[in-house]
Amino acid sequence: MARRSPLGTTSASSVEPARISARRAKPLASWVATWALLLSPCAPVHAGLLKSDVDFSNYNAPLYRQIVDRIKAKVAARLGEGGNMQDRYFIVPFAYQDKGNNPESAHSFLSVIRVLADGKQPSLIPGFRRRRFGNRDFETFTISWLPHDFDSNPHLRVFEGVGSLVDPQMKKRPISVGKNFRLDQTLKLAVNVKNSVGMWGPYA
Repeated sequence: MARRSPLGTTSASSVEPARISARRAKPLASWVATWALLLSPCAPVHAGLLKSDVDFSNYNAPLYRQIVDRIKAKVAARLGEGGNMQDRYFIVPFAYQDKGNNPESAHSFLSVIRVLADGKQPSLIPGFRRRRFGNRDFETFTISWLPHDFDSNPHLRVFEGVGSLVDPQMKKRPISVGKNFRLDQTLKLAVNVKNSVGMWGPYA
């Protein structure tokens, strides 16, 4: 389509080369984008470009020790160097699952931390485990409710028997007694089957 130039004359040649260039650029851009997607998995990526490098200094340490040390360090950073004049509370949520994301291999649990105030005689909570880190005294408790024999029978099925999934009255397995597992016991369950473990927090 012709257009009028600033000098008042009509010229089609000034429009046509731009259209031809645009037509040629589209296939080229598609070709470049396609090869970029195909080759991207092969390109080496340095973790430091997007986030800090992974720290493998504790690679051979037991998972329980790695997690406890990380929680202690993060809680200490939250408290700071000054005095702690009142009890402080933190929660640490956890979850683990297998590669197939199977519900029977997944579990979520929670640890509660109570950092005791400095220089006070605390009223200790029954069932909490007393610990000390640096100059801080604290108590911990983990909520990890599972069947009591889950460590020896991890493939427990609550609904066994024909039709038990449709009608609970048809299940043949008796009700399993529950038990609260400690943090180290729960992590051992995950490690035994090489499950991935996630930890969040600590949150105040």
